[in-house]
Amino acid sequence: MTVTILVVDDEPDLHELVLQKFHKRIRERAVAFMFAHDGIEALQLIEAHPQIDLVVADINMPRMDGLSLLEKLQEADASRSTIIVSAYGDMNNIRTAMNRGAFDFLTKPINFADLGITIDKTIRHIERLREARRRQAEAERAHASLSRYFSPQIASRLASANAESDGMEVHWRDVAVIFTDITGFTSLVEAAQPDVLSELLNEYVGGMTDVVFAHEGTVAKVIGDAVQV
Repeated sequence: MTVTILVVDDEPDLHELVLQKFHKRIRERAVAFMFAHDGIEALQLIEAHPQIDLVVADINMPRMDGLSLLEKLQEADASRSTIIVSAYGDMNNIRTAMNRGAFDFLTKPINFADLGITIDKTIRHIERLREARRRQAEAERAHASLSRYFSPQIASRLASANAESDGMEVHWRDVAVIFTDITGFTSLVEAAQPDVLSELLNEYVGGMTDVVFAHEGTVAKVIGDAVQV
């Protein structure tokens, strides 16, 4: 997957230098670069291109500096990684940047070998975040689906197991199976009004489900007034 990097710097020659130094990786579609001259332009680009994964921003820029940009980025999306670039020895700004959530920093003049290493490290971090978000989304979908049939405790346990392992795990358990229904339901159906019957069934099945889930049971099937537990 291509990682999109936004470089934010007002130096006129940096655009061409970056494209030249990273031309091989751009050609391989490992990375793609976008450029902005200040923080305001960077925010506009991010709004138009939310797929931007990584921001490399200079501190000293017109209109909006890199620290203000970093603060805005953290407010909008704390998962987007930012590398701050600052003049050598400007430790106060670097400390402020790290406190505001910068992933890493570089000093000027930029050493492109160091920039490449830092970008690689940040990309690995981004990939770990993507994988964690993917697993979290899978667990949430699994939990939502499983919660229709299993108690909350079992649903959470199953969803967690599915998210943490690549395959299904086998567990042996001793279980009890219960079949239950409403006494005289056939006669009741013949006599009761549909709205009364519907309310009765909803109350009965809902109450039974609450009891079953409270004991970590599973509602296997509901057919009319019959519940298999």
